[in-house]
Amino acid sequence: MEKRLKSIVSLLIFGILIVVLSACSSNNSTNEPGTNNTEEAASSEPKSGGTYTILSAADPDMLDPHRQSSIYTHMMAGLVYNKLVSYETGPGVDYTDYNVVPDLAEDWTISEDGKVYTFFLREAYWHDKEPVNGRQVTAEDVVATMERIISLPGHQAALLSEVESIVAQDPQTVVFTLKQPFAPFLNFMANHFMWILPKEAMEGKVDLATDAIGTGPFVLEKWEDNVQATYKKNPNYYEEGKPYLDEVIYKVVPDQGSRIAAFRTGQADGIGQLSPEQLTQLQKTNPDITIFDALFPTQEQLYMNMERKPFDDIRIRKAISMAVDRQSMVNAIYGGGETSGPVNPSLGDWALPLEEREALQPYNPEEAKKLLAEAGYPNGFDTTMIVTNGYGEQLVRVAQWVAEDLRNIGINVEIEIVEYAAYFSERWPKVDYDMGIGYQTYFQEPDEWLRTQLHTNGSRNWYNISDPELDKMLDEQRLILDVNERKEYVHEIQRYVLENLVNPVTLTTYYTTTPRHAYVKDLYPHASYGYGYLKDVWIDK
Repeated sequence: MEKRLKSIVSLLIFGILIVVLSACSSNNSTNEPGTNNTEEAASSEPKSGGTYTILSAADPDMLDPHRQSSIYTHMMAGLVYNKLVSYETGPGVDYTDYNVVPDLAEDWTISEDGKVYTFFLREAYWHDKEPVNGRQVTAEDVVATMERIISLPGHQAALLSEVESIVAQDPQTVVFTLKQPFAPFLNFMANHFMWILPKEAMEGKVDLATDAIGTGPFVLEKWEDNVQATYKKNPNYYEEGKPYLDEVIYKVVPDQGSRIAAFRTGQADGIGQLSPEQLTQLQKTNPDITIFDALFPTQEQLYMNMERKPFDDIRIRKAISMAVDRQSMVNAIYGGGETSGPVNPSLGDWALPLEEREALQPYNPEEAKKLLAEAGYPNGFDTTMIVTNGYGEQLVRVAQWVAEDLRNIGINVEIEIVEYAAYFSERWPKVDYDMGIGYQTYFQEPDEWLRTQLHTNGSRNWYNISDPELDKMLDEQRLILDVNERKEYVHEIQRYVLENLVNPVTLTTYYTTTPRHAYVKDLYPHASYGYGYLKDVWIDK
């Protein structure tokens, strides 16, 4: 018998960007970190009007959400597009809760054998722009979108790898048939890469590199690359009465000091993660700001090219992991956090317990020196490390910290700062490096953290990893439908990775402490990409 998943009204929103694209929600001393509260929302009624200005350190190289997995592309996409299903957000919902709720699909069913998913579309309309001119969304749009994703290489296509067919059963019904029961499928449909586009875009009638036409709360009016994107409210958005804002401005300001100054003076409403020192100073000049605290949905990674010596030797990789003083680093640079793991701790109990993460990734520079000597490098070696400043200054500081820790065991590291577009599109994915430091995508499913990165054929295996035994385990875990049984296996895989692979080296997951102005109301972030949460935000000034 089919299981009917009842429609749930999606309360509010999500979003927070890696270091510079995020805005923040209110938090007080009675809340657990990362939990939104309802007091403010109940205190007054939303007001329409106003402009919300976001400051970013960088711009994407294109807007096409199927050809680009960059955080910058997909943060902007959330203003314009919707998905079939999304994640529940709002007051009382944890920042890292992953409860699937309706979006363009108002309801869905799953067959008893777990292989057929039927989605029933709500009445929704495309933006009133050429060539779609505000027509209604149909099942054909969904089919065209998914077929395009499958046709293109990359991470998005990998999320649909178990799909056998996609059929428009009628104008408002879409049926996905899978090759086999597949545990992550519904989560993958809610994934922040699964934006639905009009079929005209797939027919080449929209320049997706520079334009975006969706069903979302805001309409893209103009994008000036590396300058500014301007969005106006969508008067035909499917959530009646929303959005409240008249306009959203997304402005590129590479300099952190300039972003802080603009936020301090009210010229900007959204700013991302600040260093402890910057946050303390901002609170002195702007005592009325409120701070949102949460465990970040990704991690810094120290990664190595396993086809280049000496990184093909696990003793070298273990020595590098042991050399890094993770806790001191996260405290100094971010003001707090914890040792991360192969599945980020933001996914709750899918991750290994903290004690186990720490035990399997100890800080032990003396043992690291012994491993280097055993591997034939008693005096260390010279190497290079890439990093980008496109996420802001803190990631560069992480690279500098790691380089200093490695020098303490004899590894001399030359840091190469790479421009963001080249870093994300060329150097990292093409494995053109010795070592690198970077943030990983906000993965929302254990399969993304594990198989996507670590399988020989993983779409984000940007490290030259190939381990047949690990491949077998990674393939098996995604077919286990019992949640508890799968969770145990996912833990077993992570232990294997930390003992037998050690690449990428997972560093820390820090606690975000991001500010917002008191006049910004009903801002409820979620650990996903996209500024779609601004549909619920209103300005009280």
